[in-house]
Amino acid sequence: MWFFRRIIAASIVTACIVLAICTTKISALCSNSTELLANISELVSQSATYQTYVNNNKHFTGLNKTKKPIDFGEFDYIIVGCGTAGGVLANRLTEDKNIEVLCIEAGEATPVLTAILGLSTFFFTTPLNWGYNTTSQTNACLAHKYQQCPYPRGKVVGGSSTINAGVYARGNKEDYNHWASLGNPGWTYEELLPYFKKSESAKFKVDIEPQYHGFNGPQKISVAEDTPELTQLFLDAAKELGAIELDYNGDNQYGTSRIQAYLNENIRSGTSQAYISPALDRLNLHLQLNCLVTKIITKSSRAVGIRFTMNDKLYFAKATKEVIVSAGAINTPQLLMLSGIGPREELKKHGIEPIAILPVGQYLQDHPLFPGMFYRTNQIYYNTSFEQQVNDYCENKRPLTAGWGDQCITYISLENNPQKRPDIELVTVGPPALTPAWGAVLQYNEKYAAAFKILNPLTDFLNALVLLHPESRGEVTLKSKDPFDFPQINPNFYSDERDMDLMYRGIERALSLMHTKAYKNFEAEWLRIAMPGCDEKFKSFSKKWWICAIGHLSVSCFHPIGTARMGPSPNISVVDHELKVHGIGALRVVDASVMPSHISGHPNAAVVMIAEKASDLIKMENLNRKPDYS
Repeated sequence: MWFFRRIIAASIVTACIVLAICTTKISALCSNSTELLANISELVSQSATYQTYVNNNKHFTGLNKTKKPIDFGEFDYIIVGCGTAGGVLANRLTEDKNIEVLCIEAGEATPVLTAILGLSTFFFTTPLNWGYNTTSQTNACLAHKYQQCPYPRGKVVGGSSTINAGVYARGNKEDYNHWASLGNPGWTYEELLPYFKKSESAKFKVDIEPQYHGFNGPQKISVAEDTPELTQLFLDAAKELGAIELDYNGDNQYGTSRIQAYLNENIRSGTSQAYISPALDRLNLHLQLNCLVTKIITKSSRAVGIRFTMNDKLYFAKATKEVIVSAGAINTPQLLMLSGIGPREELKKHGIEPIAILPVGQYLQDHPLFPGMFYRTNQIYYNTSFEQQVNDYCENKRPLTAGWGDQCITYISLENNPQKRPDIELVTVGPPALTPAWGAVLQYNEKYAAAFKILNPLTDFLNALVLLHPESRGEVTLKSKDPFDFPQINPNFYSDERDMDLMYRGIERALSLMHTKAYKNFEAEWLRIAMPGCDEKFKSFSKKWWICAIGHLSVSCFHPIGTARMGPSPNISVVDHELKVHGIGALRVVDASVMPSHISGHPNAAVVMIAEKASDLIKMENLNRKPDYS
């Protein structure tokens, strides 16, 4: 039994795929540029031909589901998911050498190339992504096959923090004050700021407000170098329209800024790098990879363990203190419902015995993204070979040090009311991200993918809009009671008409950038992309044309939250303010699913904060101490 519980090193070595050699570090690869270039080329090649799965049968093959589970042993805490939140918990809880933690991860060890933010889009079409799609949408994803948007979720140590673009944007103070106002004591911004700071080690070469940042945390936060002249163009244009340059993670969010990122010089600083790697040598952390948790076992309304698959066998592990579900806003509700915790009708539909009737999977919120405003400049950027760009990366230079070619963020209030939370986030994406394959990257259908072939990676940039506080609500449901089936994801984008109106108004605001002196100095001209399905129906650039374009081009920003939301009432929430599942003892949820409403930013920073706070709550309870919410 001890052998099975201590296979961390073997798992990490054997789980690696051909994308990279896990035991090799970026610094070592940079000492051999030929090897690094070969590894990246292999990744690009694999990504271009990879076929995503439609269920878990290929992820976890050969399981005999009828055999009796094998006893895997007893632990104090079992964490389901070693992703953004689960990795933080695994680190913090095992700081106490007397606590035994089992952390179960469905994916593999973190391949070394994921440390390069500029390669993030390629990982969406690899086994590091679960490969989910939305259900067919009515008001968005219309330019996709079957009107289904791709829905990337990280299936790897570090979770989505290992494959995302690495943007560090905490949101607005009022986001968290709103959480507290919903009946969640302990969740005001003032109470949460220490946890944001605890996780952060700020390494900025630009001005920040130091009182809002941490400098000794595990995650390095910094800003990639500028694209010469172009980054300043975006900042200057926003200033002409009244957006001051500021630290958007500081006192005031309204303005414009270079993007702050999870970046340690040239290396991603995700949960895997910052939290998991430093804890791997702890004897009280038992990390199991390539395992699928199929059920939370309960007895007398108390979680007592989990059932999971590993190496085509079924196991049972016992938790003496708690089971903590950190599988993310999509997989967490799936696992809860498979375990009998969910809406009555959904459980009944699939013949699952109900353990607790709670609105699991309901209240899904996501940020819709409109990536359809392109410009062409009179400048040429990064006109170098890919080999040279790799060499530049090793010297901490763009373009590969930044995810998706990200440059700047501007936060916009459509009512020009600084007392409210912002409505729109405008993200500027610069060269060389916008290649003729941009449509294929976003997985548009053939007609739309062809329309993006006019893009020039040397001259073009994109203003992408994110709707921060959509009124639309979706859901995560089960396809069946078989854990090997994927969950059904319906973000229900633009089902509330107010969301479409806000996005259109955001586009109007963004279009005003064309008239700024900064844009004119670079001869930045609107680059018209063909809009099949819109061009033949509506006058170009009319309101109806834009609304049609929003419906066709809008995709998920990959920011799902709310599917196990926090609140005092089990009628409209799944967990309480201490993240304990209503009505079930020794069961907690710690991930983006507990957020009761969306934030004015990117969820990764908030998820890390939630896990830091949860770690303290768990440690205090372990010491029989209660937090003071007065």
